[in-house]
Amino acid sequence: MKRVVIILTLGLLMTANQTPAQESVLAEIRDIPIETIRGAGFILEQDQQVRIEAVGLDEVKRRVAPTTAWIINAQTRAVVWEMTEEKSSYSGRRLNTVNESVALPRGDYEVYYAFYPTNWSYHSGPSNFGDAVKHVWNEVFEDGNNRDYSYYRDKQRDLKIAVRGKGRSVGKDVVAQWQSDYKASAIVTMTALWDDRYEKQGFTLDRPLDLQIYAVGETSWNDDDWSWNRNRRRDKDEDELFDFGWIINTQTRAKVWKFTYADSKPAGGAPKNRLINQTISLPAGSYAAFFVTDDSHSERRWNAPPPYDPSFWGLTIRVKDPALKAAVKKFDYQPAPDKNVIINFTRLGDEEFKSTGFTLKRPMDVRIYAIGEGRDDEMFDYGWIIDAKTHRKVWEMTFAETEHAGGASKNRLFEGNVRLEAGNYLAYFVTDGSHSYIDWNSSAPYDQEHWGMTVMGANDNFNAAEVVAFEEKEDGSVLAQLIRMRDHERETKRFTLKKDGQIRIYALGEGRDGDMHDYGWIEDASTGKTVWEMSYRLTEHAGGGKKNRRFDDTIALKAGEYILHFETDDSHSFNEWNDDPPHDATHYGITLYAVN
Repeated sequence: MKRVVIILTLGLLMTANQTPAQESVLAEIRDIPIETIRGAGFILEQDQQVRIEAVGLDEVKRRVAPTTAWIINAQTRAVVWEMTEEKSSYSGRRLNTVNESVALPRGDYEVYYAFYPTNWSYHSGPSNFGDAVKHVWNEVFEDGNNRDYSYYRDKQRDLKIAVRGKGRSVGKDVVAQWQSDYKASAIVTMTALWDDRYEKQGFTLDRPLDLQIYAVGETSWNDDDWSWNRNRRRDKDEDELFDFGWIINTQTRAKVWKFTYADSKPAGGAPKNRLINQTISLPAGSYAAFFVTDDSHSERRWNAPPPYDPSFWGLTIRVKDPALKAAVKKFDYQPAPDKNVIINFTRLGDEEFKSTGFTLKRPMDVRIYAIGEGRDDEMFDYGWIIDAKTHRKVWEMTFAETEHAGGASKNRLFEGNVRLEAGNYLAYFVTDGSHSYIDWNSSAPYDQEHWGMTVMGANDNFNAAEVVAFEEKEDGSVLAQLIRMRDHERETKRFTLKKDGQIRIYALGEGRDGDMHDYGWIEDASTGKTVWEMSYRLTEHAGGGKKNRRFDDTIALKAGEYILHFETDDSHSFNEWNDDPPHDATHYGITLYAVN
């Protein structure tokens, strides 16, 4: 009898152990306010099927649904489920319902619901007859445009997502800890970024490494139907970036990685949300990572449906093999450090003209970091460098060699190394009458403090003693000179040639439409006849404004006495420019050189 009791008892215990655990609500989000994203989390301790029920708005005419829900694997950041139109069935009251079972492996999961109507007005009801007609039309014919606040507020109460299974739910603090742990394993973390951010981080690799890049940002797109896009330019191409990142080699200044439209994929939500999740290989060396955001659409406030991983808006870089993380060292990177500076033209305002000279005692690479203004292949705030002896341009900040500097598309950046021989140089930077440091008329660049130009020694072996200030000394080959000419001036200078010979004429003036307005000429002192004149046909563009003209050539003169002339009109002259100055602005006028 005892044996029977024991067997029966064991049988009852085995039956109890084999009874499936009761399904519970793992995560639930309800009553989501307009323009809000809500989150929750749950843990699965075994592989299983979970049941998902979600209710969203039935507005199929939208480019992107105003309501959406999704689930992310907290360890991989991969989207494992999302609410789509194909999974939905109409349930009345212009609502769609999703009921689905999904197989998920054990792990930690984040659940989200976002409610972002893209066309709606804030008034709670029709305020006049016209509004009332529009309101009725929308309600009857369901065109889905310009819904008012009361419509969406009424639907808000029906919106939800519920996940049921065998596991346990967790609070927001646990979800935040998961995200924090993921970021702690990274070597670079620039995430949850707000508007108008400029983030940078330097790091060195002691050995070649494979790096995992996870980036979520914003690019342009060409659909003009959305209300958030109405203030954007309509001619953007798909490669224009607004919130994006890149990595440079700090020694060569070369970009080794960049966030591009072509390399990214949809990040969920609005089409402009883009995601990159890729592995790159970098050799040992020194690097700097950057991420910038514009003035709208960020973790601070989304102006369109947010991406599926909103807390990672920005850039995260991890070592693919965590065991090799010790081979990475971080450092504070500065794009224009205070050391090794040769030229510093920064924080420039409107209508500024900066110039200075420097002498290199040996050939060297210089690093130029310049931020200015340009559009349509033309620069308005920009810099250049000329050889002080030959007056030839050795570098110029052209539109083609610059890239977007963040903020407005007209903000342009040049960052690179330039090889200069030993010699004397003159550096310049000019700004026009609008959009400059502090007084921006459009969105500012991400590095506002360096609006202008900084020139630095590029290599670690830079010796400051090998660079000195250049002071223009009297050139023994100069026969006569009239330079730095201002408005309403007419200057002359006599000179004598003791024997027949060649002279070099270097003249900068103003001309347009075939006529010269600031120009020079040479007169034979004994006869009063003009032996040479600076005509428009003989000149070429001198850089800067199109009316800047230059003559640089040699002529033959007989021995004798001559008078050099230069005349200016009432506008556009040295330090009184009404257009961009010529490249060699300090020599505006005329100089004669004896030729050996």
